[in-house]
Amino acid sequence: MDFIQPRLYKVLLLLILLCCFGICFSQQITIDKIGKNGLFNYSGGISTNTVFYNGTANRQNLTYMLSGNVNVSIADVYNVPLSFVYSNQEFSTPNPFNFNRLSLSPSYKWITLHVGSANLSFSPYTLNNHQFDGFGLELAPNGPFKIAMMYGRFLKATEYDPETPNALVAYKRIGYGLNVSYKFEKVLLGLSAFKARDRENSLQNAVPFELGVVPADNMVVSLNSEVSLWDKVQFQFEYAISSITENVRLNEKRNRPGFFSFLMDENVSTQYHQAFNASVNYPTGNGSLGLGYERVDPNYRTFGAYFFNNDLENITVNGNQTIFNNTLNVGVNVGLQRDNLDNTKVAEMKRLVSALNLSYTASEKLNLNGSYSNFQSFTNVRDQFDYINQANEFETLDTLNYRQISQNANLGINYNFQQSEEKRKGLNVNLLYQQSKNEQERQEATGGDNAFYNGSVALSLGYPKRDLVITPATNVSYNTIGISEIQWILGPTLGITKQFLEKKLRTNFSTSYNATIVSETSTKSNFNFRLGGNYAPAENHMVRCNMISLLRNGTGNNQADVTVTMGYTYSFSNKKQRKDNRGNPVTNVGKGQLLFRHQGTVYRGSPLQIGAQLTNLWETKKAEISNVDHREALLELLREANLEEDHELFEIKAIAFLDALAQYTQTKEQNEK
Repeated sequence: MDFIQPRLYKVLLLLILLCCFGICFSQQITIDKIGKNGLFNYSGGISTNTVFYNGTANRQNLTYMLSGNVNVSIADVYNVPLSFVYSNQEFSTPNPFNFNRLSLSPSYKWITLHVGSANLSFSPYTLNNHQFDGFGLELAPNGPFKIAMMYGRFLKATEYDPETPNALVAYKRIGYGLNVSYKFEKVLLGLSAFKARDRENSLQNAVPFELGVVPADNMVVSLNSEVSLWDKVQFQFEYAISSITENVRLNEKRNRPGFFSFLMDENVSTQYHQAFNASVNYPTGNGSLGLGYERVDPNYRTFGAYFFNNDLENITVNGNQTIFNNTLNVGVNVGLQRDNLDNTKVAEMKRLVSALNLSYTASEKLNLNGSYSNFQSFTNVRDQFDYINQANEFETLDTLNYRQISQNANLGINYNFQQSEEKRKGLNVNLLYQQSKNEQERQEATGGDNAFYNGSVALSLGYPKRDLVITPATNVSYNTIGISEIQWILGPTLGITKQFLEKKLRTNFSTSYNATIVSETSTKSNFNFRLGGNYAPAENHMVRCNMISLLRNGTGNNQADVTVTMGYTYSFSNKKQRKDNRGNPVTNVGKGQLLFRHQGTVYRGSPLQIGAQLTNLWETKKAEISNVDHREALLELLREANLEEDHELFEIKAIAFLDALAQYTQTKEQNEK
């Protein structure tokens, strides 16, 4: 910790001592529970995956990944998890981030220690899940006081290479932080502090001036609170202030010392920015009403996050309610966002977003769900020529007004014709409409009206005693792009899943053919073929193999891609699980319907009904995920959930799919911003 300034070190040390003093009087140890489940328990697994690719895309022909985890529990008191990931995935340019990691996170009761590659989250505006190599400590006793701290390397030194001029160049960055909170009866108070600084002498080679890579320093502090009012209303807010010295090598001082002048070396490149977030939530009936406000200064950022959205002001109103004996769930969201908070941009944008989500369970056989969203953005661009030649500062200048409107609507219908031990038959219909329109000076821009229509119908035929599911489907899409191109995409799909050897071998086969017609002048076709299976030769062992073949035929452009994925997983544990006479895990879950909520949406019904909801959601969201590997991973999670017959395991797999889908779609939105 050679770079920590003595004055800050004293402050941190004092806070830690005070925290530890408070903890000593709040912990209670339940001795009678120690060792009831055995003195020594362990579980974990190791997995390897290999991908062979032959095609025209810019991908490696052979990649592999090895991962594993071990969790050791001693007398239900000490808990020591260990995980690692290693891959040969190559990147075209050097980078300052680590993609192979080894982490150790032992815990004792409410104490957790992180060693190696770790990531912690203090708050969205300070330290927010940025990976670092070092150590972290979390203390979360049953009492009102909690504390977390960390120290480590956030970026490794990456030299400039003239042969790869587009590669990322970075100084070695070291950071440390502290997060404390105390909960009173109805009020929670929290404080987060994070500091990161680049090592000035960590690079040996000179960095070209035009790259703009210089050593920097960052200090950020956040204050947050949660308040319960009238036993129902929940109010929470967070205020953060971040200071960044863009170039620590400059000697010229600031005109006026800043708020963190006693904690960091300031100069003329030091800037301060603020962020504020507040929300109110009121539960009513079987739902809630909420109001939120967020403001982030232009150029606000923190070294504790990979990316950050700034220069924005958001006002949001949301509500959800379940009515008619929990058969209808309604969710409404309205938001207004604007940028150019400091009036320095040439263009100013305002966005209005509204969304409506409905889910209706008409009967045990019929389920409907629909959604509608409207996204409008307004951009005012000031004419710089008029601005330069302006004679009167009070003169009103003309602006160029741009308006973009996007609408999305989706309707899903699921109907179960038959559900018995012999046969299960269900129908899924999904309709999707999307439109985007551009207007300039209240006139529709040339080629600015685009529309997309999609409809799909799928029939599911299940034979439980044969462990067989057959799904024929058809899909039709109609696009209008600009003023000339009209595109049709249509074709059938067939999917078959079959289990053999007392469900030890699960196989799946699917094929689809799509014809693309553009303005009746050219036709292209895609033929997709998938074959895969999972085989469990023995307990705790799983072998996977999947093949995807894609053939594209067009005017003078024929392409073929083949991807083969092979994997093996071994899991181990000294705890034995009870099984029935067929070798299936024994659970205490009955055959009733499921009911759970995920991100404001209620999922209710049998696994077949909820599976249809998940399929509808996938059909709506899959176009937003451009990464092929992410799409394949999500599709595999969806298949695993729909094949699961046990209610408890189905709910776990369904939530895992929803979590992954939300993560990948959120990552896409953040990368676009």
